[in-house]
Amino acid sequence: MALPALALGWLLVASAPAVKYKASARVESVIRTPLLTETSATQVVTDLMLVPRLDGVLYTNRLEVKFVYEPQFLIRQSFMRPSLEILQSVYSRADYKIRRDFSLIGVHTTTFGNFPFENYGGVGGGSLPAAPVGTTLRTDSAYIYTETAAGFWTSLGIKRLSVAGTLGWVVNGLLEGPTRPLTRGNAAYPQQRYPELRVQSYYGATPRDMFTLSLYGRDVAFSTGNHASVLQFAPGLQHQFSPLVDLSVEPGIAVGRAHARRPDELPKDLVMPTLETTLNTPVPLGNHWPVKAKVRARYLPYMDPLTTKLIPRADVGLDLEWKGRREAKVLGKLRYAHPLTTGVHHDDAEARAEIEALLPLPVSRYLFVQGKAQYTWAKHVVLGSLPAVQWYTSVGLVVRYDRGRL
Repeated sequence: MALPALALGWLLVASAPAVKYKASARVESVIRTPLLTETSATQVVTDLMLVPRLDGVLYTNRLEVKFVYEPQFLIRQSFMRPSLEILQSVYSRADYKIRRDFSLIGVHTTTFGNFPFENYGGVGGGSLPAAPVGTTLRTDSAYIYTETAAGFWTSLGIKRLSVAGTLGWVVNGLLEGPTRPLTRGNAAYPQQRYPELRVQSYYGATPRDMFTLSLYGRDVAFSTGNHASVLQFAPGLQHQFSPLVDLSVEPGIAVGRAHARRPDELPKDLVMPTLETTLNTPVPLGNHWPVKAKVRARYLPYMDPLTTKLIPRADVGLDLEWKGRREAKVLGKLRYAHPLTTGVHHDDAEARAEIEALLPLPVSRYLFVQGKAQYTWAKHVVLGSLPAVQWYTSVGLVVRYDRGRL
């Protein structure tokens, strides 16, 4: 009896899926300006943020499941007495390999809770709107971002070809978003509900040249009653000058339609060419050119989240990244965007600068110090005639423990 029981136990252990995980937690002290929609007695606000996080991967020969759970506890000091607000973020993804060149993909992500940073993007992604509630001094509107998508990946049996696509359903915005069009001075974001289609393909024509093809579309219904749709199609070419330098160019075309809230107003159509270029190159700083740079310029249709209008917009950006030993890294980002239209958004503009550093401490292999800073300058027709300036800085301590090779 002992031998069959031992064999059965060995089979159960051998058939169990392998698990890798990474647990971490960070504490951040935040100094920031008040939000555009926040009433504060001071020009500078201090917050304390506690963020535990769990990353994990469960995998077999055919199936791989990834998951992330990240609750954020924010102790806000901008009112007469401290307040506690919680943001919950969950991300999961499953890849099932039917055969060698065909896989099914499922993704679900949700971010829900109250949070003051309008430009926050957690594991659920998206930007965070905020709106005042009644005549209180708090900004309590609950925010939600949830996305469920199903898709595939295949090579169609063709060497150097990769085709992937997803179709998903997205809800993004205030849980109880405004139901009427916004007026000047009201920066509350309407809730958005829409299906989203993404298809991308890559074909390596030569060792240095790759042909790309992308299709993107969404049909958005806003809580204000507005409705807008957009579909983008762009073939492209990526050329690798060296193992460290490559350039991609994606010209294309976009069509869209924006429906007004009132039934007596005619919808407005949009047909425009699109262009996106990206250059990846190292920067000659330090030994072995360790700093990577990405320069990107785009001309694409933009669905304004405040007015819900569909407008052409150009933006340029520069990303710098340095990675050292023990997961040390320094990231820097610069962005500038400007609508190219003669409508109400012709004077709008937005500039943003971000920097983030994560450095290991010599006292322990599990301890890191983290610093962040962000500066935003925005001019928007809804916000008023004067530009709005916001910034925040934070310093934190990160504790991280890895198990496996996650």
